[in-house]
Amino acid sequence: MGFSINTNISAMTANLHANIGSKGLQNSLSKLSSGSQVGNAASGLAIANQLSAQVAGLGQSIMNSNDSIGMIQIADGAMQGINDNMDRVRTLTLQASNGTLNAGDREIIQNEIDSLLESSDDIAQQTSYNGIKLLDGTGGSSGDGVFTTQTGPDSGDTQSVKIEDAQMSSLLGTIDVTTQAGRDTALESIDTAMGSINDIRAELGASQNQLMSNIRNTSVTQVNIASAESQIRDVDFAAESANFSQQNIMSQIGSFTQAQANASASNVTRLFN
Repeated sequence: MGFSINTNISAMTANLHANIGSKGLQNSLSKLSSGSQVGNAASGLAIANQLSAQVAGLGQSIMNSNDSIGMIQIADGAMQGINDNMDRVRTLTLQASNGTLNAGDREIIQNEIDSLLESSDDIAQQTSYNGIKLLDGTGGSSGDGVFTTQTGPDSGDTQSVKIEDAQMSSLLGTIDVTTQAGRDTALESIDTAMGSINDIRAELGASQNQLMSNIRNTSVTQVNIASAESQIRDVDFAAESANFSQQNIMSQIGSFTQAQANASASNVTRLFN
């Protein structure tokens, strides 16, 4: 093998490989310390950040849906209270139709009915979620009882639930069991009101089921996108640790080779001294 005195090709080659090994070692160490394999790669970082934003948006959508479910459950629980009152009102109305009762008896029954209807109105007027009235027909962003929730990451991903006015003035009106004419119309009015209550609760139940289904579907999508982001961004520590060990060995070999090449050049130079 020939030797060059002025240009140490072996040393230059060894230096090149040593630098490559050192950069590989630094890159591997950076990945291990940060836990990210993206580093400064613009394309990978942009994709990972975009996926991260989607994951965050889906997470907020799930929270929105859960909040709406909480609101619906409060409304439905209140409607159950109104329904229980109406059951009692119907029973009392049937009792008032008993021909053995006198006017005083029917007056007592009427007083209890009035108290039950007042209690139902209190429920309808006071039930709220986060300070928003739910059962008086004024809830929602437009004040018309329509509650709209963002259930997905895009602008069109919304769900609306309509909660009708559950006040007695809207559902029932006045009940008078002290007269025969009042008793004749009371049962029909009560049955109509109870049908409306059932309709409201059915709408609430359907909306809750739809929201729960949306949460399940959105959660699956969120997990899949998060997994895709992880594949791009996160380091496989086992594989990268093995790579770090390899790069460390190569860097040491490069340094040793460079030292040997420099030593060989020095030996050749001494031959001419």
